[in-house]
Amino acid sequence: MKTPSPALVPITSFVHLGTGSPDYQSILHAHDGFQLGDKWLCTRNIVRCEQVHGNHIHLCNPDDSGAGFGSKPPIPLADGIITSIPGQYLLIRTADCAPILFTDIQHRAVAAVHSGREGTRKNIVGKAVQLLTQHFAIQPQELHCYIGACVCARHYEVSTAIYDEFVADMRAMGITPAYKGERLLDLRNCIFQQLLACGIPFRNIDQDHSCTFESEGYFSYRQDGTSNRQINIVGLEYE
Repeated sequence: MKTPSPALVPITSFVHLGTGSPDYQSILHAHDGFQLGDKWLCTRNIVRCEQVHGNHIHLCNPDDSGAGFGSKPPIPLADGIITSIPGQYLLIRTADCAPILFTDIQHRAVAAVHSGREGTRKNIVGKAVQLLTQHFAIQPQELHCYIGACVCARHYEVSTAIYDEFVADMRAMGITPAYKGERLLDLRNCIFQQLLACGIPFRNIDQDHSCTFESEGYFSYRQDGTSNRQINIVGLEYE
C-alpha cells in the first residue's frame, strides 16, 4: 500500500495556555522532554525565543527546533515566533505579561507572542497578524486567538511618564485604554482591542481571565520577583 504524501495527511493545532505546572524551570532541566497533560513533548522539537520586550517576530525554519534548550541558544531578540512546520512547537514564557497564541482554521501556520507593556505598546499582536497574512495568506477572520493569564489592571500601577506614553501610543493606533484608576494599565483589554482592530472576530478570541498576581497556581513577577514562569505552547501536528 502506498504511503500518503505528508501534504495529504490531516493536520491539526495543539494549544496549551500555562499555569504553574509544568513550570519553566522544571522543563529546562528535562534532558529529553516533559509531560504536558497526556502529551509527551520532546525539547528538540520546541522553539523558544529570547523575549526582550520588543515586537520582533521570527519566522521559524526546521533548524530552529530545539532553540532555547541544552546548548542551543533561544531565537535572539524576538518576542514572537511563527511556524508552518508540523511537529515544531512554539513556547512563550510568562509571569504577568500576556501570552497570545494564534491558530488558523486551515492549520497552515501557528504563532506565539509575548505581549507585556512594551509589546502591547508596540502592537506585537498586530504585527503577528500582518505576518501570518503576508507569508501564509491567512486572513484575520480565519484566525483563532488565545489570550493566557496575565496581571490585571488592579495590580499594574506604573509611573506617570510610562502611563502617559502608553496611553498616547494606544490612542494613536485607535485603542481606548480602560480606565480603572490612576496610572493602572489594563494590558488584556488593550490586547483584545488590538486583535479586534486586526479584523479577528470576537467569537474567535478565547481568554483565560485569571490574574497572575491574584490567582493561586500562577507565577507573578510583580508579586514576588520570581524567576520562574508559566509555559504557553502552540504547534501544528499530524492527526
